[in-house]
Amino acid sequence: MISEEEGDVIRKLRSIGLDTKDLPQHAELRRASILVPLFERSKSSQSQTATSDSNNIHVLFTQRPQRMKSHGGEVCFPGGKQDKEDEGCDIQTALREANEEIGLKHEHIESISRMETIESKHGLCVTPIIGLIQPSSKAEPSQLQLNKDEVEAAFSVPLMHFTNDDNCSIEMIKWKGYEFPMRTYLYDDEESASQYKIWGLTAHVVHQVAMHAYSKTDTYKS
Repeated sequence: MISEEEGDVIRKLRSIGLDTKDLPQHAELRRASILVPLFERSKSSQSQTATSDSNNIHVLFTQRPQRMKSHGGEVCFPGGKQDKEDEGCDIQTALREANEEIGLKHEHIESISRMETIESKHGLCVTPIIGLIQPSSKAEPSQLQLNKDEVEAAFSVPLMHFTNDDNCSIEMIKWKGYEFPMRTYLYDDEESASQYKIWGLTAHVVHQVAMHAYSKTDTYKS
């Protein structure tokens, strides 16, 4: 059961709403969706590092196999391009991809909000869908059914971790005439004894989700 404090985090994210938030400059781009899976981890299932956070809401990530030609070895969220079977529904795309990549069934995912579209470096209009996984055990990395053709590993990080810029390096970059901060997080996962690099679009999205969830003000304007 989600505690009162954690429930407040989820309520703030629900307030974003599920209405479409397409930016007009993305209208002609091919559509894609990603799922930002959130779940509650009990202290008994977390590493010592994770328990230092005051909130048990975690975000689930995947790592793509190194051998893949596109984004090989990168950390990302479950997601992909919209197919005809999705019938133009961004949420359906995110749910389908989560099932195909990590075995998360749609009945265990509550879509709680839809974020503003983002253009990927490959020219896709990406819609992030925030999903609450219940029961939370379905999102435990050790319980997932990974599609080894698309996913090398899965791990989770406390959502609060992404509210602190001390946990990342920041480089101001220019793209399409705009300047914005590119964050890079290096996260040591004690459970897998691996270090993961979270950057690019994935880092941008999880940072935005975390800042909204914990009512933090961003120092940098993106």
